Amino acid sequence: MRIDSVRVTPFVIPLVRPVVWATGSMTVVDWLLVEVVGEDGTTGIAEAIPRPMIYGETQRSIHTALTEYLVPLVVGEDSFALERIHRRMAALAGNFAAKSALDIALHDLNGKLTGLPIHALLGGPVRTEVDCAWMIALDDRDSMLAELEQKIGEGFRAFKVKGGLDPEGDIALLTAMRERSGSDVRLYLDANCRYDRDAAHRVMHALRDVLDQIEEPIDAGDDEGRVELARAVPTVPLLGDETVFTVADVARQIRLGGLRRISLKMPRTGYTLSRRIVHLSEAAGLRLQVSTQSETTLGTAGCLHLAASFHAVGLPCELTFYRDVADGLLTAEPTVRAGRMAVPTGPGLGVQLDPDKVAKYAVPL
Repeated sequence: MRIDSVRVTPFVIPLVRPVVWATGSMTVVDWLLVEVVGEDGTTGIAEAIPRPMIYGETQRSIHTALTEYLVPLVVGEDSFALERIHRRMAALAGNFAAKSALDIALHDLNGKLTGLPIHALLGGPVRTEVDCAWMIALDDRDSMLAELEQKIGEGFRAFKVKGGLDPEGDIALLTAMRERSGSDVRLYLDANCRYDRDAAHRVMHALRDVLDQIEEPIDAGDDEGRVELARAVPTVPLLGDETVFTVADVARQIRLGGLRRISLKMPRTGYTLSRRIVHLSEAAGLRLQVSTQSETTLGTAGCLHLAASFHAVGLPCELTFYRDVADGLLTAEPTVRAGRMAVPTGPGLGVQLDPDKVAKYAVPL
């Protein structure tokens, strides 16, 4: 199918509550809706998620990258020619979110054209429901403990806990969380690269019988420190995020040998690059999970298809951020029961835009 046009619509939706982590905070999602239109009018959709403090992309920069650089490169191409499209998009350096949104929207378009869900295009599904990891953002200790207990009561059995600003406080908090949760509950800490080496060693040693993994405890550029940590506390696997933005990053970390687990983030690698990361990691014996980049319901649908498509993506996945967003652009929310999310079965992403909500939340730039 020839790509006829691409529509890019910035939107803003408030959060139910502020979300805080060690290196930033949010009160709204200010993302972009990307719609790739085939010559027969069939349309694939995705959202592009800026992260200025991580990738250097903003809502405005993504809009510019798409409308002025990338869209002219892909219009007229065959929607199934993904290798050629990615090689063409490589003419613009970086801009992970802009490129990934196009990739996801193209998969949605192709799924609709073939009548197949995206997970079938990727070779799945290997699972029809995905175990969810609930993220607990930074807050006061009592609130974080209360949130853990509430979500355990709702059936969640995996929790990502934000930390990094107070190593001793993180030790005390995670220890208390372990005391309040059963042996079937997975706990992991995300320090967002804020510990120095000494603090990371203290935290990992103190929590070696508490944590199922730890995400990016030290600076992303400290490769020697990461390998040293992995060897010093082998019972706590290191989960890569800021260290594994690209396929090349993953290959490099595999050679270094510090990481044992990899975060996949759809807004930076889409499906095409995520598939390469999955196969590379699987060959090296690394386990994977789909991690959140603060998706709305639309982005969550894209993550679900990836999580359903590969055996190696077997860790609980961070799929529930949309619950902190006051609304979404879709006609329906995901189905979650006892901490497990059902994978859509309709063509493409298996979801539908609500045009009234798109109009309500669209903003000019």
